[in-house]
Amino acid sequence: MVTVADLVAMPGLGLRPAEGAPALDGPVLRWVATSELADPTPYLEGGELLLTTGLGTRGWSQEWAAYVDRLADAGAAALGLGTGLTHDRLPPALVTACAARGLVLLEVPRATPFVAVSRAAAELLQDQEAATTRLALDLQRRLTRAALGLDLRPLVERLAQLLDASVALVQRDGEPAEGPLGAHPETLDLDLVRAEVAGIKGQGLGAVSTTTRDRDTTVVRPIGLAGRPDLYLAVSLPGGLDEPQRSAVSTAAVLLSLAVERRAERRAADRRLRGRALELLCAGDLRSAEVLLDAAEGDRSVPERLRVVRMAGPEESLGDVLDRLEDADDSALAGLVDGELVAVVAPSRAGSVLALAAGVRAGVGRAVPATEARRGAETAGHALDRTTAASPHRRWEEVADAGPLALVPEGLGQEYAATFLAPLDAEHRTTLAAFLRHHGSRGAVADELGVHRNTVRNRLTEIERLAGLDLDDPAARVGAWLALELAAEDSSGVSPEPAPARTRRGRGGMP
Repeated sequence: MVTVADLVAMPGLGLRPAEGAPALDGPVLRWVATSELADPTPYLEGGELLLTTGLGTRGWSQEWAAYVDRLADAGAAALGLGTGLTHDRLPPALVTACAARGLVLLEVPRATPFVAVSRAAAELLQDQEAATTRLALDLQRRLTRAALGLDLRPLVERLAQLLDASVALVQRDGEPAEGPLGAHPETLDLDLVRAEVAGIKGQGLGAVSTTTRDRDTTVVRPIGLAGRPDLYLAVSLPGGLDEPQRSAVSTAAVLLSLAVERRAERRAADRRLRGRALELLCAGDLRSAEVLLDAAEGDRSVPERLRVVRMAGPEESLGDVLDRLEDADDSALAGLVDGELVAVVAPSRAGSVLALAAGVRAGVGRAVPATEARRGAETAGHALDRTTAASPHRRWEEVADAGPLALVPEGLGQEYAATFLAPLDAEHRTTLAAFLRHHGSRGAVADELGVHRNTVRNRLTEIERLAGLDLDDPAARVGAWLALELAAEDSSGVSPEPAPARTRRGRGGMP
């Protein structure tokens, strides 16, 4: 907590406690207030350092006691009197009254502006809030990690120790996921294990293989509680299995199955947490996103500077890409958000995400600080909107370089142009385009079209009436330019695919 003592210790303020003041490290400081009222207590909440120059207290003597009583009853942390203006020094009656009520009294030298005291207090309070937040997050991280005991390796090691055996967890292709572990791991014949897995993997969770070769016994059991097993427990030990050893293998298989199930549930929960964290991050709530990420398994965090990648496609394809991102060594912070797969990476890693995004459309947003992730997500969405079957991956820079027309979806742009220009005939449109091209110069329009200036003026008046425009309004000019450009593209058969900005802006000139 920030105390009055902390503020008094700040260098450069020169705050001096009055004689007989109570201990400065007792009162908790919550804010600084300034008032020249004889009774400022209606505007206090408690815990304030009240600063005053005593403007209305000249000549006070007996009044100080009641003033101090009101401040003490309101819970003020301290009173700071600026000397050198109304009072050359702390009034003795005020010092006595503060000592009697146990209210800290500080002398604020004339050279110290009240705003400097307020700024110093605000810095102390901000530092204290930041320290409290860091401590809370650290405690949360430690507690969260202490509660996650889902590693399979310790159980495999323990089984190898109990049976003096070679033990491994293998995948469906027979390749080790953990191990072999034990005093003699080389005794586990992986070629044999692969063959046994291949022989039983189509039989579901109830299948068990026991093979004896060269006086060694190898047991292979599927791991899991439901569905198709993805892991198998392989145990190799000399001689045959007696009942206690067989029971130990069975028990280990059950415990591993429970752990795998819990890990699968945890993975699903972590995916939901990361999805929610990404949703918050892309909405601009960085702090809440970081709290949720701390609760998820793994050490993934929000990069200080990032790009947002938004991906769309069939649900199964998005799931496959998410699996690949999570399994990659340099995996991104990724999750499902509102039917899209969203990944957040350091700017240099965006290409790695796209390399894993086969089968889906992907838009890469601009590189932004983490505090501006919302802008990154919005630009990624614009890039995603501009993807096609021929160009399934697009970066924001490609869209931005193509100019403002590239930001307008094709169907929406055509509808806008048709609605905007519906009241205008070909002559009106030609005149309007020339007007925009010459930045409103009616003389230049008349010269280009070969008509009188009055004719141009009359046509423009008619255009404003028909289309409900005020052509002196820059926003109306922008709308007209956009409609004419979109209509020109539509009529010429030019695809609204992003093109170089200089080409697309050359026809009418952005007003």
